[in-house]
Amino acid sequence: MATCLLIVVLASIGWAGESLTEEQQMQIIEDYMLVTRQRPAESMAAQDDHDDSSPSLTYKCGTPAILRFVTNYDRLDQGLLKSLGVQLVLRPTNLTDSIDSPRGLFRVHYAISGTDALFGGAGTAAQIADIMDSVYTYIVETLEYPAPPQDGYEPGGDEKYDIYMVNLGSMFYGMTYTDSLRYGDSLKATSFIELNADPRRLHGYNNDPHSPMDAIRVTAAHEFFHAVQFGIDWGEAEDIGSEYDERRYWMEMSAVWMEEEIYDDINDYYYYLEHFFNVPEYSIQRFNSILDLHPYASVVFPIYLSERFGRDIIRDIWLLCGELGFGPSFLQAADLAIWEASDHTQDWTSAFSEFALWNYLTGERADLTIRKGYNLDLITGYSEKEAYPAIPFEKLHAHYRYPDSVIANKNLAESPRHNGAYYLSLHLLETADIVPDTTLWVCDLGAGAFPNCTDSIQIRDTVGWGDPYYSYITHVDTTMFNIYMALGNPYVPTLPDPWGVNIIYQLEEAPDSLIVERYYADDDATYQIYLPNYAEYRSLTFILTPASTDRAFYEVPQYRIMWVGYSISESNYDSLLVEVPGAVLDPYPNPAVVEEMDRPRVTFRLRVPTDSASYPMYGLPFVAQDTYLQIDVYTIAGERIKTVIRNDRQDERTGTQQREGEFLAEWDLTNESGADVASGVYLVYARLFSNAKRGVLLAEDHTKLLIVR
Repeated sequence: MATCLLIVVLASIGWAGESLTEEQQMQIIEDYMLVTRQRPAESMAAQDDHDDSSPSLTYKCGTPAILRFVTNYDRLDQGLLKSLGVQLVLRPTNLTDSIDSPRGLFRVHYAISGTDALFGGAGTAAQIADIMDSVYTYIVETLEYPAPPQDGYEPGGDEKYDIYMVNLGSMFYGMTYTDSLRYGDSLKATSFIELNADPRRLHGYNNDPHSPMDAIRVTAAHEFFHAVQFGIDWGEAEDIGSEYDERRYWMEMSAVWMEEEIYDDINDYYYYLEHFFNVPEYSIQRFNSILDLHPYASVVFPIYLSERFGRDIIRDIWLLCGELGFGPSFLQAADLAIWEASDHTQDWTSAFSEFALWNYLTGERADLTIRKGYNLDLITGYSEKEAYPAIPFEKLHAHYRYPDSVIANKNLAESPRHNGAYYLSLHLLETADIVPDTTLWVCDLGAGAFPNCTDSIQIRDTVGWGDPYYSYITHVDTTMFNIYMALGNPYVPTLPDPWGVNIIYQLEEAPDSLIVERYYADDDATYQIYLPNYAEYRSLTFILTPASTDRAFYEVPQYRIMWVGYSISESNYDSLLVEVPGAVLDPYPNPAVVEEMDRPRVTFRLRVPTDSASYPMYGLPFVAQDTYLQIDVYTIAGERIKTVIRNDRQDERTGTQQREGEFLAEWDLTNESGADVASGVYLVYARLFSNAKRGVLLAEDHTKLLIVR
């Protein structure tokens, strides 16, 4: 049955309503003529879309060009088709011999002589028939994908799936043709496959260690998986009005994944991987032309998905594409499948951030090990990561000297595209101008009001008041490495999802060890990371991923600018506030003996959780300045007698500013009516809100207070 039957049905269901420019039509027609041998391969050499100077490789598959032609046929100028002499490709009828597969699932058509002569003759045909049965068994019966719909057309005969061995020249391994839609279901299409009758013709074959039969094996897996895809959703492509308006990247990357899944030991896909790792900023959605090798090299994404969440996730994504209906559904389907496979702990954004981290741990970096950080049990990397290329050093946008200021994506040509990644690596040189403080503070807490602290920087006593109860609030000056990350650009759309940010700290004393932390950066947000001892790291690497399921953002490659700055500064560091686990409420004095006070009052101090640099998890600069501390005082019987709010952050006696994350409030020992409260035990509850409207409860604690009159 000829391909033109499909075209007639397509015209009735419609594809894209907008008309095509003459340039777009020419590209569609020329691609179709190339893969159907109506145009010489040499005429396309100038369009070879390699990302570097590597030798030319064979293009695995001509299927996208065929689909693009038939899906747009009703929008092509018939006069242009006639002037170019385009012939609609029918199933081959010049192959005089055929053999059925052992299970009767396939019929392999071939010729012994002539232009389409099969190398090895009938013996090779028998091997191919056996290979096709094996591929079917694995995909349909082991992995439980639906079998392709049966065609029943001559000259294929009955229900057997037809494989045609033809001369595809030196550019393509194979291709899958759709030749009709299944009646009543526009998502399903019947198909047939053409395989290269002599893989020895392929570009670079002389440098290929694999046998011609290995080339046929991986191509059989690849193309038959296309046939399976056509039985689920042959329309899975993006049509978003770009120059190349049909991106079938998911079809191609998952078909290459099937090669590796069935024939793990052949590893033909290794030859394409540099076209992914050499351009990490490119979107996973990239599909610039049928000569773009990036979709093949992007096989690492389905490999990541299957090794991280189990191989069934690839099938689940394809079935969801079918359930979601005609058109581009991959991003949404993948998001849903990841959510289910991870027990509702991951989505597209978080998984893509982790995927970018896996891509850092390949090749020469595959031996790096993780010591501590975020979800370490999950950061294992690819099973074959040693054999994968490493992201080139120049793509890490490396800076050898810090402190300094840097814009992470100042070169917008290499800024991360939507669903791409940006890598920034900072390296500390021994010749750096500023020598960092290399010790942490160690204080003797038993030394009374003025504890003995050892460090190379002078202690600055900011206790104030001279009260021994406050002696442990010792502030010091020490060298601190500050990293700033910020999103913001008023000229571009709002982010559909947060940026993923991986930060990799490579340890100086253990070069094979890494510390990894992960963040998610929202719109117009600024984040600060404080490292009190940054010299222990030989490098810091930031991995930035603007990932979301909103495919429309692909068209705006620099839609959001992320600034990463870093500097050395003198900062307050308090060794006794390191990693405070939660809110702590301290009243002073307690007990409050009124007759011993110059002015009856109790000061409440609420300390919020702090990080390893003694900086607060809440409070400036992490939330707005109007954080609101409310303290309620109750009798032991539960009667509220007073509500106290936070005082100004400045100490009225010394004029010094209180440390970030410490909130003070005073109570004059009176009730709401202004009368003095009686002696006794009182219950005190403190709550810290994000603002005066009590928007978000940030921290809370309670304690007892004894008043003696």
